[in-house]
Amino acid sequence: MDNPLRLVLDRVGDRNPLLLAHHPRCEYYDHHTIELYGWKCCLGCFVVYPVGAISLSTLVAVWAVRPESTLVTQSTGVFYTVAGVLIAPMVASKLIPGRRSTTTRLLSKALLAIGLAALAFPAVTRPADRLLTIGLGVGFLVPYVAYKGLTARDDCQGCPEAAAFPNCSGMEFETEDRDRQQ
Repeated sequence: MDNPLRLVLDRVGDRNPLLLAHHPRCEYYDHHTIELYGWKCCLGCFVVYPVGAISLSTLVAVWAVRPESTLVTQSTGVFYTVAGVLIAPMVASKLIPGRRSTTTRLLSKALLAIGLAALAFPAVTRPADRLLTIGLGVGFLVPYVAYKGLTARDDCQGCPEAAAFPNCSGMEFETEDRDRQQ
C-alpha cells in the first residue's frame, strides 16, 4: 500500500512545489524547511496547520460527545490563559535572536498550533464569547503576521544574491532538482 502522505506530496509538488514550501531553497533559509519524501516542505505550515486542526477538532469532538467533560467545561478565561501560555514560546523565540534547533522549532510551532486551537475553541462553542474571541485572535495574528512580513528577508543577510531577491536562485521552484527517496 502506498503512503498517502507521499502520494499527496508527489502530486502537489509535481504541480506546484511552491505550495509545499514558500521559502527560498538555499542555505540561508534551510532552517525554515524540512524534507519529506524528497520534497522541501515549510516547517511551519506542515506543523501548525495539521496540529491546529487536529487540536481544535479534538476539542470540538469532546464538546459534542461529552459536553460535561472537564476538558471543555472550563471557563473561557481558562482557554484564553492556556492559549497565551502555549503561544508564548513562539513569541519569545521571535524576540530572542539566533537560530533554534529543528526540534525546538517543531515544538514551539506545535505549541503555537495547540494554543491557537485553545483560543479558537470558545468562538466555535460559546456564542456569547465569539466576538471577544475573534477580536483576541485577530489582535494576535495581525501583529504576528506583520512582524513575519517585515522580517521575512532577514535571513538573506550575507547572501551574495540578496539584492536580486526574488529573482535569486533560491526562488527557482519550477526547476528545482530534488532527490526522491526510494
